[in-house]
Amino acid sequence: MKFTRIFDRFSVLRTTAPTRDIAVESATRWGRAREASPGIVEDLVRLGGVLAMQPATYDGGIALPDPIDPARLSYEAGRRDLAVQLLTLVGVDSYELLSLMENKDV
Repeated sequence: MKFTRIFDRFSVLRTTAPTRDIAVESATRWGRAREASPGIVEDLVRLGGVLAMQPATYDGGIALPDPIDPARLSYEAGRRDLAVQLLTLVGVDSYELLSLMENKDV
């Protein structure tokens, strides 16, 4: 069974690399990094807060605005976005993300 990627790896490369040669170098470099250190995936998930739940407050079943500082929410969203892009570059698929979600250590 083939699983889909979190994002299309080549779309990420196209937006971050000005030329095809640079995109190939980037994909190769991140692929080697994952092969050399498989724990990099778990580190990116943890440091990026990819699986962190956002607090929610409800009143009568309607979600209220988050009481956390909007600047902090923006910072955390940017950190997660970068982590997801890096996870895409190392080739994380949906199955791996699901297994990380089930892992209690992450």
